[in-house]
Amino acid sequence: MCSGACVLASVALCWGTMRRVYACSKRSLLLGVSLCALMQSGAASAQEISGAQTSDELIVYGTVVTRNRTDTIAPTLSYDLEYFQRFEPISAGDALKRVPGVSFSSDMLEYDQVQLRGLPSTYAQVQVNGQNMTGAGNDRVFFVDRIPAELIDGIEIIRSPSADQSSEGIGGTVNAKLKRAGQIQGGWVRGSGFGVEDDELRGAGSVGYGNTIGDTSYLFSADVQQRRNPKFKTTEEFKQDGELDNYSEQHDTRDGTDYALNGEVAQKIGDGLLRVYGYYVLTDRTEDEYTPEFDLSGGVPTRDIINIEKQHEGIVQQNMSIVGEYKAPVANGEAQVLFGYNRFLDNLDTNEHASIEVEVDDPDSADPDDTIDIIPDPFALEPSALETVDTLDEDWFGTLAYTANIASIVSVKVGVDGRIKTRDFRLTEDGDVADGGLFNIEERRVDPYVKATWNLLPALSIETGLRYEHTDREFDDLDGLTGETTEDQLNPSAHIRYSLTDTTLLRFSVARTVLRPGFDMLTPAVLTEEPTDYTATRGNPNLEQETAWGIDAGFDQKLGERGIFGFNFFNRDIRDKIELRPTGLKTDDDDCEDDEPCDILEYNNLGKARAWGIEVDIDTPLTALGLPDTSIFANYTWLRSELVDPVTGEKRAFRDQPDYIFNIGFIHNLPMWNSAFGASYQKRGESNSFDYGEIQTLRYEGNLEAFWETRLSKSTVLRFTGANLLDAEKYEHVQAYNPDISGDKDGYEVEREKSGRLFLMTLRQAF
Repeated sequence: MCSGACVLASVALCWGTMRRVYACSKRSLLLGVSLCALMQSGAASAQEISGAQTSDELIVYGTVVTRNRTDTIAPTLSYDLEYFQRFEPISAGDALKRVPGVSFSSDMLEYDQVQLRGLPSTYAQVQVNGQNMTGAGNDRVFFVDRIPAELIDGIEIIRSPSADQSSEGIGGTVNAKLKRAGQIQGGWVRGSGFGVEDDELRGAGSVGYGNTIGDTSYLFSADVQQRRNPKFKTTEEFKQDGELDNYSEQHDTRDGTDYALNGEVAQKIGDGLLRVYGYYVLTDRTEDEYTPEFDLSGGVPTRDIINIEKQHEGIVQQNMSIVGEYKAPVANGEAQVLFGYNRFLDNLDTNEHASIEVEVDDPDSADPDDTIDIIPDPFALEPSALETVDTLDEDWFGTLAYTANIASIVSVKVGVDGRIKTRDFRLTEDGDVADGGLFNIEERRVDPYVKATWNLLPALSIETGLRYEHTDREFDDLDGLTGETTEDQLNPSAHIRYSLTDTTLLRFSVARTVLRPGFDMLTPAVLTEEPTDYTATRGNPNLEQETAWGIDAGFDQKLGERGIFGFNFFNRDIRDKIELRPTGLKTDDDDCEDDEPCDILEYNNLGKARAWGIEVDIDTPLTALGLPDTSIFANYTWLRSELVDPVTGEKRAFRDQPDYIFNIGFIHNLPMWNSAFGASYQKRGESNSFDYGEIQTLRYEGNLEAFWETRLSKSTVLRFTGANLLDAEKYEHVQAYNPDISGDKDGYEVEREKSGRLFLMTLRQAF
């Protein structure tokens, strides 16, 4: 018989496909229940494999959890699913916000473009199962909220790469490890309901099963996740003397559904193991913005005449990856063959609607917080402009490698990675291709490497490596411009791990890493009104990639049986920093604000930059204080950076790098009640973003989260979670300058954004 939790997940899976009417057909519900029963019957014949978890160990547990102590020589932080799961993260980004050195500059309750060590998101390499991913933007950034948390088995933060890993990721690498065949014996189901206060409810559900039969292991899971995030923003525009010049309010609602599949089959073939694995994520999402603008009377907003603007975005994205990998012992070592394919498809339709003016009969009765309620039929605006972005990114990749155990103290791995990436981008406005809105790029890479691991003493291990990365690019665009470039880069690395005592582990690393230019940076097309209303941006096909020599030095200190304290200092010396620089030229046409020609900016390699900081973290149960059922976790990252601004010629920090990132929390188990509760608090410091004509200052209030879980049985857990419990606000101050940031101040803008408290109820069942 299928359990109640399984039925709940079936209902939630059906519920996740609905937008506003929560109804589920009998056929859909019966199918879900039948699937549960089928999985339960299959579980009885599962054969245990060494090291695998049973599904109830994975889903329901009553022990304290800390981050893993890693045996890797290269500095790596490792977190299992249990570390995050009690706070019920929605996506990989939602989980990552608790990790040392991780920050975001997104909207409230959005965690998409991950920043490592506070550096811009372009400096973070994102991988899934060790393979690089590419997202919607032409800047090569992958949005980590594209990975549903339900697919994840763990997360690694690789601070400094080994030679057998891609050298991208000057700030570091995030590797999301998905659930794998052979790791889980049994099945699980989940049903969730959640909502932001005073808004509509949404649901989520997932089901998965893993088993081993003879020499074959398999795992499959499916997940449906609805997402809804309503935000309210106010914008005040001031003259430089402080007089209010404009006031508007914006209601911004993101609403959609993610559908995800993950699977793997592992088969022993001779003495080797063949794995075929992949995942698929489909996102169907909308974003609606309604922006009423109020007239002013004596510098004070009035409610008698309202100017309304409306924008609707339809977003459809598909991520797909499939990989085949075979490892087998050969002679006195191991051979590896890997081949895979990634595909990303993005379609974004943006409808901008003509603004209208509406008179309100009784302006004095209008509540500023209920602006939309007093607008007569604000949704009846006719579309005035349509912008469509279509992106297709395909990635074929492979690896050949062999690890030879030459002696008891040394092993050598030699290999080569190959990759062919094509990216087709098309931007149309009202059916016509926009200026600079069409290009195709093909990037071919061949990266041979060698890595040696030296176990010189029982307490001392050294890893040395050399990676040679060869890149060819070809591109063409709308104007018939074509080009071809070649880059070669030699990237050494060395890592040392030394056990000073049985409880103290020292680490030191040095490695050269790279940042490849964004695709739009390489095309010589001119994009008007970028990055400001008065400028145009031109790509540069002769750009060289940024390179950085990086140092990491620190230690891990064991605390009791499970606790760990970590300290790490990092420094990155960057060469050939890419920045926009004024050319002194203007566009031929009057394409910019006020029907004026645009000032042309161009991407260039502009010299050196540096980023450095300290990362401290602690995860430990309080056994020494007589509280073995209570664990605490905290991390603090102190950040600094320096570069010369191409406009002002003065030193400044990197864009969007906060001064610090801080996390603290606790979890307390109540064994007598089969329950647990906990809370976490995240805060990041203030950051600045520097554009040609303005400086934006960004500040977030702290985010408080809490959970309560009750284990209803050995295999069932009910969990309540609350996020953004302090109803935090995002604050942005934009200072304008004339003609650029080296000139005089020219008015400023203050934006405040709030989303609301998020509440979630989840029922999980293992079988």
